[in-house]
Amino acid sequence: MFDAQAFGMKLKELRELNDYSMLSLGRKIGTSASRIKSWEMGESVPSASWIVKLSGVLQVSADELLLNVMDESAEQKEDKDKFKKRKVLLRDIHLLLPELNKQDLLELYTLAELKAMQKEVTS
Repeated sequence: MFDAQAFGMKLKELRELNDYSMLSLGRKIGTSASRIKSWEMGESVPSASWIVKLSGVLQVSADELLLNVMDESAEQKEDKDKFKKRKVLLRDIHLLLPELNKQDLLELYTLAELKAMQKEVTS
């Protein structure tokens, strides 16, 4: 998954490292400062041909320009998956034990999670 916000921050960082204004970078690759701004703000995403042009002018590989963006998205996806799994487990526990309040459910979940981690360490 592509994270437009993370890409925009990376692009801005590389642009500033190379001492380019939005206008000068835009001129170097044949586009407008407003398009550069739109990419940096995460409002739009450059096509593959723009990525190639950007990487050439900014003196980084296209992989380097995109790699951390993709890695961050993978981490975010993993966090979302963990959150969804936790939510489902809490719902299931509540269905089995409806008398428990939210705080009790969270404590029970935390204890189960700690027990599972402890089991992994000893295995």
